[in-house]
Amino acid sequence: IKSIKNAGGGEMADDSTATVDVQSRLRKGRDQDPVLTVGVTFPDGASTCAHAVLLCQDRLGEGIRGDPMGDPLDRRAARRLVHCQSMTVTSLVNLEEDPVVVDAGPSLPDDVAIYASRRSSAMYVKGSYLGRQAGLGKNGLTNAYREINGAADGYPGWIVDRYDKWLFVQQDEGSVSVRGPLPSLHDGYTAGVYYLPTKSDRSIMGTTDKVKPMLLEGQAAPESIPVLENGIQYLVNLGESFSTGIFLDQRMQRAWLAEHCTSETRLLNCFAHTGAFSVAAATAGASTVSLDLDKKWLDRIQPQMEANGIEWDGRHDCIYGDCFDWLARLAKRNEQFDIVILDPPSTSVGKKKRRWSVKHDMAELVALAAPLVKSEGVLWTTTNSASLKPEKFAKMCEKGLSDAGIPNAKLERVSPMPSDYPSIGTQPVTNLAWRIP
Repeated sequence: IKSIKNAGGGEMADDSTATVDVQSRLRKGRDQDPVLTVGVTFPDGASTCAHAVLLCQDRLGEGIRGDPMGDPLDRRAARRLVHCQSMTVTSLVNLEEDPVVVDAGPSLPDDVAIYASRRSSAMYVKGSYLGRQAGLGKNGLTNAYREINGAADGYPGWIVDRYDKWLFVQQDEGSVSVRGPLPSLHDGYTAGVYYLPTKSDRSIMGTTDKVKPMLLEGQAAPESIPVLENGIQYLVNLGESFSTGIFLDQRMQRAWLAEHCTSETRLLNCFAHTGAFSVAAATAGASTVSLDLDKKWLDRIQPQMEANGIEWDGRHDCIYGDCFDWLARLAKRNEQFDIVILDPPSTSVGKKKRRWSVKHDMAELVALAAPLVKSEGVLWTTTNSASLKPEKFAKMCEKGLSDAGIPNAKLERVSPMPSDYPSIGTQPVTNLAWRIP
């Protein structure tokens, strides 16, 4: 909101007489998510910036990114991305008085600035590299995050992730993709850059091709790079495969675990990969069981626990095997958990060579996992399938809960992507948390 004009009286303004004028509309490269600068005028009565924000939310028919009332299953941001930049107050009683202007200043909140400032690739100039210089770039507790997220940052198909002093660059194959900027190796923050050609749908990466990252420039990274995320240490590898060992877009979910778990919490992490969810929960005292079909990933959990001062004892366990098979086994044992996490790959081949996919088998997976959740516990369901809409994914989860005899589970939380993962249109990852009665 660029300006708010308010004139007269002490009573609250009448919304019916207020106007919302679009002063500029930025659509280049983001037809689904234009950036608007608007002026709001209240002809009479008192008003506040918060009042104007709510009016914009009501009047802008396209909805506002992050507004839970707009599309509760497709939040796209942790809050409504509306910012009041300035307010001008005039008086109809004393016409000779100069208007009073209250200006919020030139800086925008980090999450708003990502959308308002990264308008197109023209925002970058040769030799400059913006990345996330504000916010995460100055966060001493986190040094692993996304610097550039493709088209939403002005460079279609160009992804740049930072892992402390090393960058991991992914570039989509195809004519739409463009090579974006990289920082100087002499900036004091970057030691080396790894490069990996990718598919536009990253959810299918690793299913057929065995492409490995290559060192593009600078120093080679050590076999394991310790990185920080909200003060918790994780170990990543940049030269082994398309996966570094941690999915940075799940930072908010790991933060939730570290904040809400206790020594009484028991967590089952299915499709655990290198166990980042387990590590986050364990730092808060939770006991964990990590289940995955690939032993090489499970072997990386214990070193990460120990790096955070967590003893590898009877409170933490790894199970090497097929999730569908082991969920049924755990149910027969009457095992119960406070939190069960289902974060499967979009498609994979199980131990018995059975090909399965989230699109076709998520309901079955939920039906197997739900009985393992204690009463008042939480079932997390996540997908990174770019072709699966949030509404359809939610319905599949609902069917699985119903098939498990739990039709009254409550969808308690829809977790959007973190601010360093802006998107144009629907975000590629859906995170739903279900409370089991």
